[in-house]
Amino acid sequence: MASLKDIKRHISAVKQTQKLTRAMNMVAAAKLRATQNRTERFRYYADEHARLIQEIADRSPVEASSLLSPVEDSQKALILAISSDRGLCGSFNSNIFSTLDKAVVRLIDEGLEPELFLIGRKARDYYLRRKITIHKAMVGVLGEMDYLAAQLIANELIESYSAGNYKEIWLLYTRFQSLSRLRVEFDRFLPLGQEESDQKAGPSELNPEALDYLVEPKAEILLPRLIPRSLTILIYRALLESVTSENAARMQAMDNASKSCKDIIESLTMAYNKARQAAVTSELLDIVNGAEALRG
Repeated sequence: MASLKDIKRHISAVKQTQKLTRAMNMVAAAKLRATQNRTERFRYYADEHARLIQEIADRSPVEASSLLSPVEDSQKALILAISSDRGLCGSFNSNIFSTLDKAVVRLIDEGLEPELFLIGRKARDYYLRRKITIHKAMVGVLGEMDYLAAQLIANELIESYSAGNYKEIWLLYTRFQSLSRLRVEFDRFLPLGQEESDQKAGPSELNPEALDYLVEPKAEILLPRLIPRSLTILIYRALLESVTSENAARMQAMDNASKSCKDIIESLTMAYNKARQAAVTSELLDIVNGAEALRG
C-alpha cells in the first residue's frame, strides 16, 4: 500500500495537470470562437461561388476548360489530406487517417495508383512510416491561415492536373458542424463538376427553380478565369474547416482530461483519508497495548 507521502505527492501532480488542461481548454475555446465565426461567414460565400461555377459550367461545353474533363492518359490519383500540426486533440487525427486509409484502398480497387499531398505534421509523420507515395508534405500552413497559401496549393494542383500527371484529385478534410460533431469529408477536387455517374445534368435538372442568368462574356471565356479562383476557395475553406474542427476537438479533449483529473483527485483523496485513518488507528492500538502492558 502506498504511503501517505506518496499519495499526497500524486494528488499534487494531478492537480498541476488539471491546471494545465484547464488552461489549454480556455486557449482552445478562444481560438474556436475566432475561427468558427470566420469559417461560418466564409462558408456562405464558398457555397454561392460553387453554385455559380456549376451553373456556368452546365451552359458550356466540356472543352471550355481542361479542368472539366478527366485525364485519360494517367492512372494516378492524388489526395490532398489536411490534418493538424499539434496533438492533444482527441481522435481528430485518427479519424482522418482512418478515412484516408479507406480512400486509398478504394482508389487501388478502382485500378488507380494513389499519391498523397499532406498538410499537417501529424499526417506527414504518420504516412512516412507507411508504404505509400507522398507527393508533397507541408507543415505550418494551418498556423498562418493565409489565402495566399491556399492559392499556391491550388495553382500547384492545377498545374499537375493540366500536365496530365493525375487522372483525379481528391480533397480530404474535417468539416465543423458543432462542438461535438465533426465529419471527415472526402470530395472530388478535379475534374471539377464531375458526378459519380459521369453524366452532366442540365440547369433545370440540378435546380428546376433556378433563374436563367445572362452570362457575359461567354461561359467559354469566363470559366478559365473563374475556375482557378473557385478551386482556391475550396482549399481555403477546407483549411478553415480543419482549423476550426481541430480547436473544437482539442477543447473537448482538454475538458474530458480536466474531468478525469477531478475524478482521480477524488479517488486519491479518499485513499489518502483511509490510509491516514488506518495510521491513526494503528497508533492508538499501540498506545493502548503499551498502557495495558504497563498495568499488567
